Amino acid sequence: MLKCDFSMRPIFNRLARDMRNYLGLGTRESLFVLQEARNGSRLADVQRRIRIYLQALWDCDFVIKPIAGDFENIERAQPFIKNGFINLPNYYYDSKPDGVRHITGLDTYRAASAHAAAHIVYSQNHFSEKSFDKWQKTMISTIEDARVEALSIRRFPGLKQLWSRQHTATPLHNKTFGDYLNRLARALLDESYQDDDPWIVQGRALFKAADDLESNDISRDLGLALARAFEKKKIKFNVRSDQPGARYRDDNRHLWEGAKLDLGQGQELPSYFFTFKLLLTSNEVSSTDKEIKHPPVKSMANGASASETYIYPEWDYRSQIETPSWVTLREISPKPGELKIIDDIIAQNSHLISRMKNLLNIIRDRGMRRIRKLEEGDEIDINAAIRAQIDIRLEAQPDTRIMMRSARKARDISVLVLLDLSSSANQKIHGQDHTVLQLTQQVCVLFADALETVGDPFAIHGFCSKSRHDVEYFRFKNFDQPYDDVPKSKIAGMTGQRFTRMGAAIRHAAHHLNQQKSRKKLLMIITDGAPADIDVHDRQYLRYDAKIAVKEATRSGIHTYCIGLDPKADEYISRIFGAKNYMVVDHVKNLPEKMLLIYAALTL
Repeated sequence: MLKCDFSMRPIFNRLARDMRNYLGLGTRESLFVLQEARNGSRLADVQRRIRIYLQALWDCDFVIKPIAGDFENIERAQPFIKNGFINLPNYYYDSKPDGVRHITGLDTYRAASAHAAAHIVYSQNHFSEKSFDKWQKTMISTIEDARVEALSIRRFPGLKQLWSRQHTATPLHNKTFGDYLNRLARALLDESYQDDDPWIVQGRALFKAADDLESNDISRDLGLALARAFEKKKIKFNVRSDQPGARYRDDNRHLWEGAKLDLGQGQELPSYFFTFKLLLTSNEVSSTDKEIKHPPVKSMANGASASETYIYPEWDYRSQIETPSWVTLREISPKPGELKIIDDIIAQNSHLISRMKNLLNIIRDRGMRRIRKLEEGDEIDINAAIRAQIDIRLEAQPDTRIMMRSARKARDISVLVLLDLSSSANQKIHGQDHTVLQLTQQVCVLFADALETVGDPFAIHGFCSKSRHDVEYFRFKNFDQPYDDVPKSKIAGMTGQRFTRMGAAIRHAAHHLNQQKSRKKLLMIITDGAPADIDVHDRQYLRYDAKIAVKEATRSGIHTYCIGLDPKADEYISRIFGAKNYMVVDHVKNLPEKMLLIYAALTL
C-alpha cells in the first residue's frame, strides 16, 4: 500500500499543478474556455465582416491581422498599425462601462478597425520620434486621434456615435495625467460632453479654431501647446499608466518615424500603404446644382486682377461616387503680352489664313433646308400633295399646305476652345524648334482669325492646376467679346505652368457654354498629356473624372472633341472622349488646318 501511494504521488502532484494553472487562468486552454463562456466576439468569427465593413466605408481592402500571443494579456491588448496592416486583439468582451450602456465586442471591433483605417487614410506624414519626449508624444498622438476621427465623421457622421459610446471619462476623473487625457479625448470627439476644466476648455477651443484639419501639423502644434499648458497642474506623467483609456484606440506607433518597417521573408506591404489617397470631403452636399458658385473672392495671381472662385465636384472611380464641393477653381485674368507675337504669326501664315477663310466661306454658303407645309412656295411638296389627294378621295378635309420652299441654313453654333496650359507646354515638340505653347498660340491665332469670317460665336479659354485647391482658369477671349487687340494680347501673354486637372476645367467650360443660346455647342480641347496633378498619385483617378465630366457635358447638349499632341495619347484619350471624338496629331505642322477641317465637319 505504501509502495502504491509513493508511486501515485507524482501523478497527483502533476494533476494538482495542472488544476491550479487551469483554475487560475494560467494556461491558453483555460483562457480560451473563459472566452467562450463570457459574452463577446472573437476576431476569427468577425474578421470577414469587419473587412467588408471597412471596404464599404473606404472602398479599400484593408488587411486585418490578430495580435500574436495576446491570450496571456487579453485584458490589456491594444490595437496597432504595423507595415500598413491593422492588428486587432483576438477577443473583445461585451461591456457596460457606465453600468447602463451595453457595448458589444463587435461594436468595439468596428470602432477599432474604423479608427485604424482612418489613420491609414489621413495620417499620411510621420513625426520625428527624436524631436519630442514621451509626454509630448502622448499628447500629439491624442490630438492626431481626434483629427483623423473628425475628418472621418465629416464623411461618415454615424462614426461619431460608434466612437463616442466607447468613452467613459468624466470630470470626476481628475487624479492622473491619464484621466485628463481621456477627458480631453472625449471632449474633442463629443460636443455634448460637459467639462469646465480650463485645460479641457482650452483644448476644445484650439481644436475648433484649427484652420486645416487635413494637415497633421495641427496635431503637433496643438499637442505641444497643450503639453506646455498642462504643466501648471503639477501632475506627473507616468509613461506606463497614463495612456488613452478608450480600448478601441491603437497605440499610435505608426505616427513616429522611429517605427521602422519590419518585413519578414516573403512578406509584402499592402498596396494601399503607398497609393491610398482618399478624396473625400465633408458631408455638406448641395441641394440644387452640382456646381456651386461662391461670391467673388479677392485674390491676386501673377499680377492679375481679382478672381472669381467656383467649387466643383469630382468623381472617385474607386468608390463610384461623386465627391461634392471638392475642387476649387479660380478664374484668373490673363496677363497681356506683346502684340508683335500675334502679328508675326499672322505674317508667317498669311497663305494658310487665306486658305482657311476660303474653306469657311464655302461652309457658310453651303447647305440648304426645305421649309414644308406652305400654301405658297417655290415647288410642290409631292408627299403633302399625295396626302391631300387621299383625303379628298376619303371625303375628308385636305390640308391645303402642299407647297415648299428651299432656304439657306442659318448657322447656330457656339464653340469654346479649351487649352491645356500645364508646364509640359514649355517643352519643345519632337523634331521641331518651337514649343507646344508656341504651337498652341499659333493655332489660337489662325483659328480665331478664320472664325471671324463665318461669324460663329467663339471663346478661347485655358487652364492649369496645382492640387484640387488651386485650379486656375484663364479666359483669353469671351463669346461676346470682339476679336481685337485685347484678346490678342492675352493670347500673346499665355504661359505654361503647373499640372492638368482636366475634369474641373471641362465642367467650368461647360458652365460657360451652357449660358449660350445656340442650338449647337462645341467644346474643343487641345492637350499634350494625360490628366494629372500634384496631389493625385493614382493615374486613373483624374482620367475617370475627366470621362465623367465629358459625359455630363454631353447630357447638357455639348459636343466635346479632343486634339491630342501626345503621340501616345490614344490609350487614354479614347477612353475619356470616346472612339470618334478625338484625334492624335502626329505631324503638328498642319495642325491649324486639320483643326479647321474638324470644326467644319462637326458644325455642318
